[in-house]
Formats: sequence, C-alpha cells, structure tokens
Amino acid sequence: MKTKFSGILTLILALVVQFSFAQEKTISGTVSDETGLPLPGTTVLVKGTSSGTSSDFDGKYSIKANQGDVLVFSFVGYTSQEISVSSNNTINVTMNEDAASLEEVVIIGYGTKKKGELASAVSTITSAQLAKANNTVSIDNALQGTTTGVQVVAQNGKPGNAAFVRVRGVGSINAGNEPLYLLDGIVVDEEDVIGINPSDIESMSVLKDAASTAIYGARGSNGVVLINTKSGRTNTNATFRLHTKTGFANEIKRNFRVMNAREKLEYERAIDVGVGSRITSETEWNELLANDHDWTDDLFKEGKLRSINFSVSGGEEKMSYFMSIANDKDTGIIEGIEEAFERTSARLNITYEAREWLTLSTKLGFSTSQDQDPRDRNNVQSSVVGRFTFNPYEPVYLFDDEGNFIPNRRGLPTYNPTHTGLNSLAQVRANEDNDTDNRWFGTFNADIKLHENIRYSFVANGSYLQTINRGLLHAGSDLDILFYGAPNGDTNVFNTQRFTFTILNKLTYDKVFAEKHHITATAFTEFTKSEYADTFTRGQGFTVNGPTVIDVAATPNDVDGFISANALFSVAGSFDYVYDDKYILNGTIRRDGSSRFGIDTKYGVFWAGSAAWNVHNESFFNNNTVSTLKLRLSAGTSGNDQVGLYDHLTTYGFGSYNSQTTSFPSQFGDPNLGWEESFTLGAGLEFGLFNDRITGVFDYYKRTTSNLLLNVPKSYFYSNPTVTSNIGEIENSGFEMELRGQIFQGEGFNWSLGALFSLYDNEVTKLENEEDLFTASNFYTGLRVGEEVHTFYLPRYVGVNPANGQALFLDTDDNVTTSNNGGEVFLSGKSPFAKFDGGLNSSMSYKGFELTADFYFRGGNYIFNTVEQQLLSDGTGAVGNQRVDAWNFWKQPGDTNVLPDPTSNNPFRNEASGNSDRYLQKGDYIRLRNVQFGYTLPSKFLENTPLSSIRMYVSGTNLWTYTPYYKGDPEVGIPSGETTGTRAGVIPGEFSLNSYPTLSSIMFGVDIKF
Repeated sequence: MKTKFSGILTLILALVVQFSFAQEKTISGTVSDETGLPLPGTTVLVKGTSSGTSSDFDGKYSIKANQGDVLVFSFVGYTSQEISVSSNNTINVTMNEDAASLEEVVIIGYGTKKKGELASAVSTITSAQLAKANNTVSIDNALQGTTTGVQVVAQNGKPGNAAFVRVRGVGSINAGNEPLYLLDGIVVDEEDVIGINPSDIESMSVLKDAASTAIYGARGSNGVVLINTKSGRTNTNATFRLHTKTGFANEIKRNFRVMNAREKLEYERAIDVGVGSRITSETEWNELLANDHDWTDDLFKEGKLRSINFSVSGGEEKMSYFMSIANDKDTGIIEGIEEAFERTSARLNITYEAREWLTLSTKLGFSTSQDQDPRDRNNVQSSVVGRFTFNPYEPVYLFDDEGNFIPNRRGLPTYNPTHTGLNSLAQVRANEDNDTDNRWFGTFNADIKLHENIRYSFVANGSYLQTINRGLLHAGSDLDILFYGAPNGDTNVFNTQRFTFTILNKLTYDKVFAEKHHITATAFTEFTKSEYADTFTRGQGFTVNGPTVIDVAATPNDVDGFISANALFSVAGSFDYVYDDKYILNGTIRRDGSSRFGIDTKYGVFWAGSAAWNVHNESFFNNNTVSTLKLRLSAGTSGNDQVGLYDHLTTYGFGSYNSQTTSFPSQFGDPNLGWEESFTLGAGLEFGLFNDRITGVFDYYKRTTSNLLLNVPKSYFYSNPTVTSNIGEIENSGFEMELRGQIFQGEGFNWSLGALFSLYDNEVTKLENEEDLFTASNFYTGLRVGEEVHTFYLPRYVGVNPANGQALFLDTDDNVTTSNNGGEVFLSGKSPFAKFDGGLNSSMSYKGFELTADFYFRGGNYIFNTVEQQLLSDGTGAVGNQRVDAWNFWKQPGDTNVLPDPTSNNPFRNEASGNSDRYLQKGDYIRLRNVQFGYTLPSKFLENTPLSSIRMYVSGTNLWTYTPYYKGDPEVGIPSGETTGTRAGVIPGEFSLNSYPTLSSIMFGVDIKF
C-alpha cells in the first residue's frame, strides 16, 4: 500500500513539474541607460524569489521565468523597474537615472563630496535640466530661475551675448561683480562662456557661501560656477548621439504702440511741430498717408536658428572617452545682417588608467565663432533706434519721377535719409563689423595613488582666446559721404590674444577610521598667469567698389599695440571631518598673492569654517514623515582683486607742447592698494518629507564687503580724474528658499513641481569721509551711506499744473517748482537691483510624452526708462515718432492726469522732458522662460534597427511676459553697447536705451541615439 501511494505521489509530482516547465521560458534582452549605453552589472531578479542574474558587458541578460512573473531590474544610481512577463520572450529595458542619487555626489572646490557630507550652500544643474533649458547658445542663461540666490540678466537679445550673472547680490562697486567660472578647472572669463557648447556639459555647480568659495580665495568673493563636461564610461560600447534642432525667433511682443502715419501727422499739426504743421495741400497730406508703414517691418526680420550636435562616448577596460562636434547658427532679427552669430565647437575628453596607481586624463575643447555686429549705439545708425525714430510717412527708398529707384554712387538703390539725415538700413549696408573669436580650452591631470589613503594630483590647464575684429566703412556709401563729405572709406583691424594658464599641485589624504570617522585633508599650491596683447591697424582712402584691405589704403594712418600680464600665486589647505554621517566639520585657509597690488599689500589670507548636522541619522530621530533633516552653519572670508592691472602704479603719458616732447601724469596710483575683502555668515536648513517626495532648502546669509576697491574722483589729475583706493564698505543679506515635490508618481504618469524664491537687501555702510560718491559708471544713480548701492539720484516729478499744463517738480527742500534743474535727491529704496526673484517649474511625463515649463520672475528694482523719455518727449523730440499715448497731453485749463503741454507755448517744456523720476519705473515682471513638449518613441519600434532611442520635441523661449509697471522689456542689461560699454563699470538694468531687443523663439528638435 505504501509503495502504491509512493508511486502515485511520484506520478503527481512529475505531472506538476512537467506542467511547470511547460509554463517556464527564457526571457532575454538588453539593459541600457537613457543615452542608450549598455549597463553591465544590472541585477535582474524574479520578484519574490532568489532567482536572478545580471547583465553582461554588453548589457545583455537571460533569465528563466513564468508568464505572469515580475522581473525587477536594479542598478546603483538608477530607479528600479518592475516589468511583468507576458507572451513576449524579449524584454529590453531603459533605466532612468535616480534624481536623488544624482545629487549624492556634488562637484565642489578642487574635488567632489557626497551631498550628505556637504556643510555649505551649493546649487547643481544637471545635463538633463540643461537639455530642457531655453533655446540659447550660452549656458549662463540656463542659470536663470533654476538656482536660488543667482540673478541672471541678459546683456540684450543679440545672438551670442553672454549674460550678467550675480551670485547673492552686489559684492562690489567698482571691482568685478561676476562670479569665477571654472570649466573643468580652467579659469574662463565671463565673456568666454559663449565658447562652451551646452550639449557638452554634464553638470554645473554654483558655490554661494564662504564655506564653499573660500578655497578659491581671491577669486571667490562673488561666487563660483563650476562647469563639468561629459566623460565616457569604462567597459561600454560606443554610443552615438545626433541632436539637431531648427527654429525661428522674433522680438518679444511690446506692451506699447508708436503712431501710424495719420496719428503722427495729426499730432504734429496739433502741437505745431514737424512736417504735419507745414502741410497746406490735401494732395501732399494724402501722399504722405499713402506711405504709411511700420519701420519695424523694414528694419527687422524673422530670425532663423539652427543647431547640429554629434557626439560619441564609451570606453574600454582602462579607458573612457567622449568626443563631440557641433555647429550653431543664428541669423538674428536685424535686416541686412545675414549671420548674426555662428559657432563651431569640438571636444575630446579621455581618461586612461595607465597603472593601478596612475590615472591620466585630458579634456580639450575648441570653438570658433563669427558674428556680424549691428551698431548698438543710441542714434539712428542703430536699426533698433531707427524703427522708433523714423516717421511712418517717410518711405524707405528714394524714387525718381517715374517711380524707379535712384541709384547711389555704388550703384545700389538709395535709401531715404529721412528727417535724421541717415537711414539705418544704409548704415547696415555701409558699415560692416565682423568678429572672429577662436577659443581653446585644455586641461591635463595626472592622479597618482601614493598610498591607500594618499593621492597626489598634478594639473596643468589653460585657455587661449584669439579675436580678430574687422570694421569696414564702404567708400561712397551714404554713411561714408555723411562722415567725410566725399567717397573715402575706412578699414580697421583689431587683433587681440589672451592666454591664461594654471599649474596645480595637490595632495589629498582620505581615510575612514572605525567605520565612523571620515577624515579628508587637502593641501595644494596653485599658480595662475594671464597674458594679453593687442594690435590695431587702420587705413582710409579706398576706391568705390574696389578692394578694402588696408594694404591698398591711400592713408594707412594708425598702428597701435598693447601688452599686459597679471599673476596669482596661492597656497591653500582644507580639512573635513564627518562622524557617522551625522556631524560634519570643514575648515579652509588660503593665502593669495596678486600682481595687481603693491609690494607691501600683495598678499591676502582667506579662511572659512562650516558645520552641519544630519539630524535624520540620529538614533533618536524616528519620524515617518520627515525623511531628511540637516542644519548648516558657515562663516568665512574671500577676496577680490578684479581692478586694473596696474592701478597701484603712477604712470605717465607722452605728448607734445610747443613742438617739444613732454610727459605728464596719466594715472596716480595708490602704493597701498590692497585686497577688497568679504566676510560672510550663513545658515541653512535642508529637509525631505515622505521619503523625500517633497524636499526643501532654506538659507540665510549676511555678507560684509570692506576695503572696497573704489574709483575716487581727484580733481587735480591731469588725465585720469580718479584714483583706485581701498575705501568704503557695503553689506548684503538675503534669504533663499527652494521647494520641490513629486506630486504624482506611478501608473506611467509622473508630475513634479518646483519653486525657488530669493530675497536680496544691500546697504552702503561706509564711504570716504561719509561723503556722497558719484563714479563714472553712475548715470542716474549715486552712493550714500545708509542707502542701497547705486540708489537713484533724480529730481522728483509731481505731475502737471492743471491751470497751464506746465510740469511740476519738488526742489531739495520739497517746494513745488517748474524747474528740475538742481532738484536731484537720493530716492531711498529705489535702485537697479532686484529685491526678489525666483522661478516656478513643472515637469510632466506620461509614457513617452513629456511637458516641462519654467517661469522666471523678479521685482523690487527700478529702471530709468530712457526709451519712454524719447517717445513721450512733450514736443521737444516730436520730429521723430512718438508713442500713441503722447496724445494724452494738457489741452485746456482743468485737465488732470495728463502729460505736460508739448506746444511751444509752454516755456518749460524742456524741463518737462528732462531727467526726473517721471521716467523711473518698477522693473517687476514674470516670464514664461521655457516650455518644451517632447515625445520619445517606444523602444519596441526600434528593436530591428541600429537605433536605441528617438526623441522629438518642440520648445519655446520667452513666449509670454507680464510687466505691470514698465513700458518695454523689463530685462535690461546693457543700455547700449557702444554708448555705455558692455562690461566694465556697467550697472545692469540702471537705464534702458534702444539696445538689441529680447527675442522669443520656437524650435523643433530631434535627438537620436544609436
């Protein structure tokens, strides 16, 4: 009986096993990352069992499972995926990088740290965020609205222009305010950021507090932007990527309108100014009305944008590589300029493990860019000025009685010079300005493992910039005749070269004791030198339509040259201690010697200390809601030496007097000129809720900058009216908040939201003898103890006298007067610097679809609206076009809420249109900075192709702006490049002129990986 039962049991078990094996099958496939690179070593498990395997070198795997089982795919740094086994025997998986783990390692001063071991304020932007940023060729614009405490203002909308980036407010007055940019450790000038291809960037870190910037000493007082380019991965096959996009751009929509022909002629007649006041014939009136057109349509065009980027990355057992080549092109929107900006860039990054103890790496980059510059000055040589100045009844061309174009001396149709004497289109055609910038970036790193815990690094890096600027005024052109009275022509060539190199020797000790005590100590020396040289040649006198090289000039009349150099030598060290991932201490000290200062003031010592507490790692902290909680404190100093290279020296110029060679003092130096120094206190709180589904960061800081490097006026100077000295003090303080949350996650749909908000405050606390100071960089602002930096200094406008239409002002004693002459006062609380800014961002994905949107807002700043001053000129400038609301002027006694009387009957109309806070407006705005809608093709459609992924998208930039107070575009950087300069001394946003307008763009892109 027992034997019979055993036989039956054996038969049943055999049937069960046979049935099971009939259902079990082999599942195979490939595991890759988002870029299409295979992920060797990915763990594949049958959920709920110990049955599993891992992917091989090529990312391939094979595992036995039953239909209905769930396979779990996991890899460090990537989000785990669970996929049910269906009838299909092939399952290919694309692993998505885990955002939380991406933030685990942060690039910081001369190395990296785990996020949990940071005791300082650092913001990071990843390559994924950059890929969905705005349609710009300059990576600094990607910082706008994505990092707290960082204000980004575009210079203007000109293609290829970098932005003004200010970290945590105003750090200086006359010395540099820009942060230190480091590309793979290479010092990069703010203007050279445009030479970096955004597609090559792996991440950017912004170091904001003293704890993170003090290690950079002299260069870190205004923050540090670390730019890290992409690298390959060892043991991976080559992955190719082709990313191309094309689109168009236009000026953002204006919130005001200028007059058309009928409105302008009737306005001129009403105020007895210009052509309209002199027309007596209805025929002439109708002829002018027939010319009606908008000059913007003639002087502007729709810009065309195109970008092509190709890269390959991968690696063998001991070597990894990344290579790329890209071309970006932007025609701009100025009619007559065919290629406003074009950049071609290339990069090669290689890392090689030469020995077990030696790793060699090099990162090389090159870019060449060409741009055609339209005139950016505040007269009708600029098309941006002309479209508002020229009257809508003035035609574009001159015609003969038969309606044919009248040719000029060059045989081209003659542009109508308009009432100004020059047509902007004639200037664009006549005056060429072409720039070529060649930039090389290179770094070599030898990392030597001297001991298990000791490493030595030798780094040599450098950058080289070669700029060739060629200006050409065509002989016989309208502008040429206007300047010289007869055909002449003019050609000039300006060549500049700048070479900067750095040598770094670094020793690092890193060890964990008793599994709880993590100590890292670093010591290094660093030497940086920058050399600059330029040459300038000019020739005049060319044949109409003939060659234009200087060699054939009738008068090669100018040859000039200049050479300069500066150096910085540093010794520094840092110490980090982490106990049980709970308590973090950091200390840094650095001694810098700068060639910009005198022998007795050359050296400065800067230090910082910070501490942090990971409360969530404490045994007593048992909170199911709060998953992360960290407290941070920091304090430290940093320096600033960004002034003239030889301001500490007294120099002499040479000239002639009574036919004799003479010398004279051209600059009086201060031999005691030394470091501008900042001391910063900071505190921060980081938290995460619900397993970090919601995260947040709060930071407060206070920075005091003393021994300001100020240009102080001295009346006795012969040539240079100022001397640079260490005088004055300012304070900056602020609050930063960042909140991010995964609102919905699962079922194929994900939605995340983020919000950033920063508050800024500053005050001048010391000046020489407590006296008000007005520097060469101040146009409408000044400096006074107790006020904000660059507080506006203007007469106060109080409206129109309803009895006679005259403008009314307050004098310095608050008495009402009809004159603004001498009534300037400091307008407390009103400066060009924003008091707050921030961003709002949303990211949604459903299966293969993605929708992202980023808003940016800023406010609390004031802008002197010079464009409004020109377009509401109260009759003084009415020979040019005016805004439509210029009609709202005083016409009869009793009129209120009107503009001043613009007729010649008003003896004070020049006062009315003069400088006053009448044209001072709040710069508050919110802008839809970026929006992108994309679709990634499902991998099943690519199974029998060599392609690993295809993503298509459409993106838009600056699609909508709301500005309740300012008439015009409130994102004002430089008022005008030629009138006020583009960099040195510019106060971003102080006032507007007719600079290149901000652009709105739409682009269509395809990203293919194989």
